[in-house]
Amino acid sequence: MSPTAAGDPHKIREDFRSDNRSTQNERTDLTELDFDWTTDTGVEFEDVGGMEDLKTELKRDVMIPLTTQREKAEALGISPSNIIFHGPPGTGKTFLAKALATELGLPFVKLSGADVQSKWINESSQKVKALFEEGKAVAEEAGGAVVFLDELDSVLKNRSAGQAHEEDTKVVNEFLNWLENTDEHNIVFIGATNRLESLDEAGIRSGRIDKKIHIGMPGCDARASILQAQLADRPHRLSEDQIRAVAERTDGMTAADLTSLVEEAARNSLFRNGEAKITGEDVQQALSY
Repeated sequence: MSPTAAGDPHKIREDFRSDNRSTQNERTDLTELDFDWTTDTGVEFEDVGGMEDLKTELKRDVMIPLTTQREKAEALGISPSNIIFHGPPGTGKTFLAKALATELGLPFVKLSGADVQSKWINESSQKVKALFEEGKAVAEEAGGAVVFLDELDSVLKNRSAGQAHEEDTKVVNEFLNWLENTDEHNIVFIGATNRLESLDEAGIRSGRIDKKIHIGMPGCDARASILQAQLADRPHRLSEDQIRAVAERTDGMTAADLTSLVEEAARNSLFRNGEAKITGEDVQQALSY
């Protein structure tokens, strides 16, 4: 590593991501795998509006141990944390997981509970096993891998509820076996759920999933950041004061709601005669729907 890179943490991260992707492209054809792996989610941290404290926390607990300071982290006995994002629907859990995968520069796979569940005996637990075995193989070549499972509560079901089906128990047990050892394989597991209380207690204990991060409804500052992020790559004529005024009017909206608002404003701009830029009038019209 060059002296310049050694003194520039941002440069270190970019070099790691570039080298990592180059190596991955040379050694593994992700299209030939059973699961839908990708090295480009199309989302970066700068696309995530707000959540600055959370992004800093993820850099400290996941990115640094797995990228820029891996050897020092290993010497200190620090491994990247598995994570659960929990909170109301539409608050950006999936978006944030994709951004984290991009920042890591590692192969990423996204599944939902429906992708794992099967009506056939033993098939669901076998899918879980196949997923992590493939993740292990990918991580060995790429230096790590990110496994994201949405609707985690439909798979990692609480077995203490007294109504756990035998097949559900098999799936949970298979998950527990793999979550215990993800650090040994440089796999980062991220789960997302709207119902943290429905998850199996053994599955989310420390040592398997160390970080449970609540992603709630965005406050005014966060809403303004989300709006700015959504407008950044679109031609518009909204001032910071106008964006702030919209943020103040959108209390109760999720990140998904705000994204839809900007998209609707863009449609208004498209159909309006004149300059093809989003205006405050376009946003106001979208708010009135």
